[in-house]
Amino acid sequence: MLFLDTNVIVYYLHGVEPYATTAEIYLQSEELVTSLRVIDEALFTLVRMKAWRDLGVKRIEDLRKYIGSRGYRDFEDVINSLSKFIEKLGVEVLRDEGSYKELVEIATRYNLMPSDALIAITCRNHGINTIVTFDEDFKRVPWLKVVP
Repeated sequence: MLFLDTNVIVYYLHGVEPYATTAEIYLQSEELVTSLRVIDEALFTLVRMKAWRDLGVKRIEDLRKYIGSRGYRDFEDVINSLSKFIEKLGVEVLRDEGSYKELVEIATRYNLMPSDALIAITCRNHGINTIVTFDEDFKRVPWLKVVP
């Protein structure tokens, strides 16, 4: 079972090389999982990139206002690309599993950003030991094997 991190999904969907080609190797696995936190991060990143590149919306505050007044209609393509990615590859989206105490402990023990600590905890609590990521920080987590 391979856990997909946010950067793998975003780089693959945007064709960022050489990462997309490397990711494609791992995306052939039959058992791909990720978490709701990763989907949240990926969707936010994809929406923010489109807003920046195509709509000239650069600040988070402006993106909030844009979505508040116009909704997500200008982002349907990125939402659909993420949905198709999950469906086509049969990626199982797991619930994030952990507690506040675990989050603080893991973030501080392994010097991780809180969202990465939550991903590491989710992997541990679901019995997942391999993560596909281009984030070197996960190499500090003893129960995770980082690929590539």
